[in-house]
Amino acid sequence: MVYIVALALLVLVGAWLAAAYARLHHLYGRVQGAWVSWQAATMHRNECLGNFVAVFAGFLPREDMLPRNMRRWVADSHRALQATPAAPLRGTAHLLGDTERRLARSIRSSGHAMESTPLMRDCEQLLGLYQAMAVSRHRQEELTRLYNRSVHDYNTALAEPLTRLLAPVLGFAPVERL
Repeated sequence: MVYIVALALLVLVGAWLAAAYARLHHLYGRVQGAWVSWQAATMHRNECLGNFVAVFAGFLPREDMLPRNMRRWVADSHRALQATPAAPLRGTAHLLGDTERRLARSIRSSGHAMESTPLMRDCEQLLGLYQAMAVSRHRQEELTRLYNRSVHDYNTALAEPLTRLLAPVLGFAPVERL
């Protein structure tokens, strides 16, 4: 009788371990899937932004720093993406976050410059490139929200009392939001 109870407890613990592992693995898979989608959208946004800056710079004085800074931040974004092939662990997302914030500000500045300059407003090529970049940026923002929701769900599962003990043993670690 004691052996049967011990075996039943062992089976229950094993089933719980398997279920916890499967849940964490599933949630981490969602995080990685969202990360890959976000990376692809960011690379596409960077490509659109590079095309836009190439034309946009022709409308500004040579000494204007905005196009130069935008090119540099696109390059920084590309390097940061290459440096983080998987979802960023704690303490590494700042590489991406700083660059993304600078790019967002410069995109807004370029939009204001276009609105205030009649010559830019009348250039169909520039408007088309800006619209393509805006659509790409919108897609990236949607994927950022999806990624952050996935990270929240995964990190919440990691913080549950019993899972908190199991996760490090199974190789699961918290992931950082963007």
